[in-house]
Amino acid sequence: MNSLLQWAIANSDTSAAPSNPPDRKISDLDPAIIDHILGKPDAVRMKEALDIAIDESQPESTRVAALDDFEMLIESLDNANDMEALKMWQPILSLVPSPSNAIRMNALWILGTAVQNNTKSQLALLEYEPFHTVLHALTDKKSDSPTRSKAIYVISGLLKHNRLGVQRFESADGWDSLKTALGDSDISVRRKTAFLLSSLLLADAADPPASSPSSTPSAPSTAVTVSSPFQTSDLAFRAMTSHRLVDALLSSIISPVPFGPDAEHDGPDVDYEEKVLRAIVNYVNVGTPAKEVKDDINKLLEIGWETKRGDSWNLDQEDWQVLKNTAASS
Repeated sequence: MNSLLQWAIANSDTSAAPSNPPDRKISDLDPAIIDHILGKPDAVRMKEALDIAIDESQPESTRVAALDDFEMLIESLDNANDMEALKMWQPILSLVPSPSNAIRMNALWILGTAVQNNTKSQLALLEYEPFHTVLHALTDKKSDSPTRSKAIYVISGLLKHNRLGVQRFESADGWDSLKTALGDSDISVRRKTAFLLSSLLLADAADPPASSPSSTPSAPSTAVTVSSPFQTSDLAFRAMTSHRLVDALLSSIISPVPFGPDAEHDGPDVDYEEKVLRAIVNYVNVGTPAKEVKDDINKLLEIGWETKRGDSWNLDQEDWQVLKNTAASS
């Protein structure tokens, strides 16, 4: 048996098959196979979705689906920030004036998501002077409720914690459009507008948006002498005073305008009123209101007490005292 084994080894052809087959180069593999295994890079998926969205030969439903896919991709902060390098801001902005409300709404949705709590994308989009386009979508009579709502979403994303954004908004005459939005037939648009105004009146947050470098918080807005790039309260106070937005907020509760497609709802909306009251408290915490505003605050308090609506405004004792002191000083 041993001699038979020695004979087999001596007569075997070791060159017939290599023990290790040669490596196959990655470049020889079909890219489609790689994409199937690993998935396409997000940048490629964003580009493909955008190409479909701007292609007017495609059915509207296909374009809307592509925009929806794009919006989900830019929920990632990194993908949103890549829009500038990939030159995608202008193509998305160009879809906002589309005659299709579905396309307009989804394009606005993308813009709002990309700039939400994202300083880098806020500043990138501002370079394309977006406010006139977005404000037209807010005020255009052809815009449906979801489109107007998403226009507020974009404006909110561009203005919060962004002093430069608020300054550009002033230059675009944006405040009067927000004043109009406080009388929108859709109560959700009114709520979002009131909430935005309230947010802009808040003193500088101790922590800037997640995508921003850390900064030392400034003093409260009533005593600010040096502005930070995140401070908006002083600018919002001046704008709400000069454009009489604070008057519009107070009037919307003192003499409410019915809402609904056919103005069928004429009663108070608790959620909206709570947001308005929060904005008023923030407003008087920033600066001293005019006498007319103080008088309206007094009327507001009387309505809250007499109708018991104040019970649903969700103000704490300190907030009530702020309003009482303001009314008493008129």
